[in-house]
Amino acid sequence: MGNTQSSNPSRRYTVRGVKTREKLVLALLEIVSSEGLQAASVRAVTRRAGCNEAILYQHFKNKDEMLREVFAEIMTSMAEDKEGLVEEHPQLTDAVTRWVETTYSFYDEHPDAFAYVLLASPPVVRSPSPLYGRMTRLFGELLDRTEPPPGMTLARDPVVLSMFRGQLLGIPRAIHFGSLEGPAIQYTAAASEAILQLILREHPGEQGTPGPR
Repeated sequence: MGNTQSSNPSRRYTVRGVKTREKLVLALLEIVSSEGLQAASVRAVTRRAGCNEAILYQHFKNKDEMLREVFAEIMTSMAEDKEGLVEEHPQLTDAVTRWVETTYSFYDEHPDAFAYVLLASPPVVRSPSPLYGRMTRLFGELLDRTEPPPGMTLARDPVVLSMFRGQLLGIPRAIHFGSLEGPAIQYTAAASEAILQLILREHPGEQGTPGPR
């Protein structure tokens, strides 16, 4: 395996360097996941990764750059499957179920990475960064490409999408902080049903009119 090159053309990493970067990233994820963002100092991250502080600056300009790069990498990974789902134009119920299933599978397989981008308090990247809310925007695109059941319409206003995000993350959050037993995937059906009830509304034209009193 040859050297891998970063986005900075003047900086090349050997195989050992790539592994060291992975150790630093994993250390960062573990600390933020278990102790919160404020605990993720350069000293804490490098100590957990088993290297000295100078090593971190061979891979990242500074701590803030590390936080942003790792956030972007995880969000990109999470978005790939979701973007594919959006392009498939699935039926609404199946689309919501598969969205929830994909989300919860990622949490079950990568709980620290999931917590880093979606559960950390305070958040690693704050709004109005384009990285923040990427999943919610993709979900909105998914709704644009699906048809609601006859007599129903889709609620797509910002309040509903914000509530959708809260419902979706409620299960992983509860598992992560110990108030619910995992794995998250077992709650797919219940979460999907709750989200459908949130986003579906009876079409105004289909509502019955009250009879004479």
